[in-house]
Amino acid sequence: MEQKSGLRPGGGRLGPSRPLPRVGARARVAHFGGGFERAVVIAVHEGGRRLEVRCERGEVLAFELSPATARFVAAGPGHGPRLELLGDAHEL
Repeated sequence: MEQKSGLRPGGGRLGPSRPLPRVGARARVAHFGGGFERAVVIAVHEGGRRLEVRCERGEVLAFELSPATARFVAAGPGHGPRLELLGDAHEL
């Protein structure tokens, strides 16, 4: 079986398919029930698997990368908001 090398046909490396978490990155919190809120990443932990964001109303929320869905979900037990990292081409 042939292994993928992570290289483009021209020989260059492939970039990430989605924005990488970094302090200062724009994000959007999708609340359970349908509402959205602007946020900014204020801390990145565990190699980008855990994040803290400050929402537009000042609340600080923690998120962790779900191994099952590869989405950022509220840290801790139960259902809660999820986090969407926004690239430069997205609008809040």
